[in-house]
Amino acid sequence: MRDPAQAFKLAILAALGHSPEVIEPGRLQRFATSDKRGDSAGWCKLFADLRGGVYGCNRAGMSETWQADRDQPMTRQQRAERARQLAQATAEREAQRRKQWAVNAGRITRLWAQCVPLVPRDPVTLYLKRRGFAGVWPLPVCLRLHRALPCWNGDVKIGVFPAMVAPLVSPGGRVVALHRTYLAADGRKADLPNPKKLTATAGSLAGACIPLHQPQRGLVGIAEGIETALAAWCGSSVPTVAAYSAGNLAAWQWPASVQRMVIFADNDRAGREGAATLRARAHSAGVSCEVLTPSDEGTDWCDVWVQRGTVTIEGAMT
Repeated sequence: MRDPAQAFKLAILAALGHSPEVIEPGRLQRFATSDKRGDSAGWCKLFADLRGGVYGCNRAGMSETWQADRDQPMTRQQRAERARQLAQATAEREAQRRKQWAVNAGRITRLWAQCVPLVPRDPVTLYLKRRGFAGVWPLPVCLRLHRALPCWNGDVKIGVFPAMVAPLVSPGGRVVALHRTYLAADGRKADLPNPKKLTATAGSLAGACIPLHQPQRGLVGIAEGIETALAAWCGSSVPTVAAYSAGNLAAWQWPASVQRMVIFADNDRAGREGAATLRARAHSAGVSCEVLTPSDEGTDWCDVWVQRGTVTIEGAMT
């Protein structure tokens, strides 16, 4: 029989593409599932009896169980022991996650306190002007400027840049992450491999959004990105929030006051699928919902705003 720890490690690698260097039986371990600095989204525990284990990725929201001898049926006593081991691992993982969330919450609070409101001709307003929002003022108050935000690539500090910072807020009103867009002083995106980044989270992102606007008279719109949501609002007068991603759009939890929803979907597979999922959830809850998608594949409503200058939604704010 091959080494159970090595077999467990290979199963994790096959599923996540990453694993701990060394598997330690009986211990809940955290590890990176990306090249991002400070990433510890992966987790695993090989049970002390070496007969099974559990692993997953918090970022992907997935978990899997592993059994050393899958072809050999377990006795009733073994099944009971396995259930106990799984429950213990779940409780350990939840406690560890909440501890890390508390650490991340402190970092988010300190970073947000360093940000300042927008003023004309600062790097953020210049950036938004370049994106097609010249003359749009005031801008949503949840968009702020960090004058000198460090940027990291793994453990290497690339530099310090101005940044547009916006909070992702949970349905309960907690800031669970900050979205950062690194900029140059003249409002261009910073010359970085990925100028848009999310901080480590201080809670689940499920249901959260960037609250650019509040619902008005029971109406709200939602789009994926900040710029797309701004374009939808400018062109339609629908108060619109940003979901951050297609997956988060699908899982968004709208306020209880919402009676009508407009989804400004990106025209790509992820965008269409996310919009369809959210629309189905809204209809099941008795909320009127329509999905608007640009006609050209691979575009979003920010592209439409820049090209045509308007998005028409009949009766949106009547």
